[in-house]
Amino acid sequence: MSAARGIRVCITLGVLAIVLGPATSTQAAAHCTTVTGSYVEHPVTGPSCLSPVGLCIEATYRGGVSGTLEGRATSIVPTADTPTTTVQLFTSDSTLTGRIGGRTGSLIIKNAGAFSSGGDGSIVDLQTIIGGTGYLNGATGALRSQGTFTFPDGGRSRYTGTVCFH
Repeated sequence: MSAARGIRVCITLGVLAIVLGPATSTQAAAHCTTVTGSYVEHPVTGPSCLSPVGLCIEATYRGGVSGTLEGRATSIVPTADTPTTTVQLFTSDSTLTGRIGGRTGSLIIKNAGAFSSGGDGSIVDLQTIIGGTGYLNGATGALRSQGTFTFPDGGRSRYTGTVCFH
C-alpha cells in the first residue's frame, strides 16, 4: 500500500469515527422498552376543560404503561372526504402520570390521529412522547393505538410502542 493511500484510509477512518462516534454513544445511552396494553377513555367537557376546541379526555392505561392520562384536543379537522367517510383528523396534548417498569412520573405526549364520527367510532392515534417528569424525565418514543371512541360514551383502545430513557 502506498503512503498516500494509507493516509487516505486513516483520514477516512478518522472521519467515520467522528461522525459515527456520537451516534453510537447516544444509542448506547438510551434504554428503550417495548410496551403493549390497553386503555379506557372518556370525554371531559365544561369549565375545567381548557381545550381550544372544547374536548378533553381522561383515560386509564393498563399494561406496559399504567396510569392515568389527561388530554386536551388542540384541533379537530374535517377533510374533503369527511362527508363521505365521517373521518376527521385530530391533535391533542396529553400528560400520562404513572409507571413504566420500575419508573414512575409523567409522560408528556403530543397526539395525532383520525377518528370516525359514524359507526363504531373507530380511532387510530399516534402518541409521540416528547418528554417526562420524575423518573420518566427525558423520555422519548411513541405509542400507536387503535380502538373506538364515541361522544359522549368514550371508548377502548389497545396500544403498542417503545418508550426510551436517556
